[in-house]
Amino acid sequence: MQNVHEIHKYKGESFMYLVARTNKYSAEHVKADIDMMNNMLTPEMKAEGIRYTFALGTIESMNRKTGERSRKKDS
Repeated sequence: MQNVHEIHKYKGESFMYLVARTNKYSAEHVKADIDMMNNMLTPEMKAEGIRYTFALGTIESMNRKTGERSRKKDS
């Protein structure tokens, strides 16, 4: 099973969304990107608890459907 490196965005302790997912770059490369992204946050964003974190996923999770998007139904 091949690992996938992910960048997650959090606000406080609440997960907001998946920012990026890749198996093309090493964990060290992705972690360096996360450090850069966290350093670019404004003081106001940091005060709100916004931060980016590293997570591991799997190739199988990339193939899984993450949910249906809301669609406007024709009446």
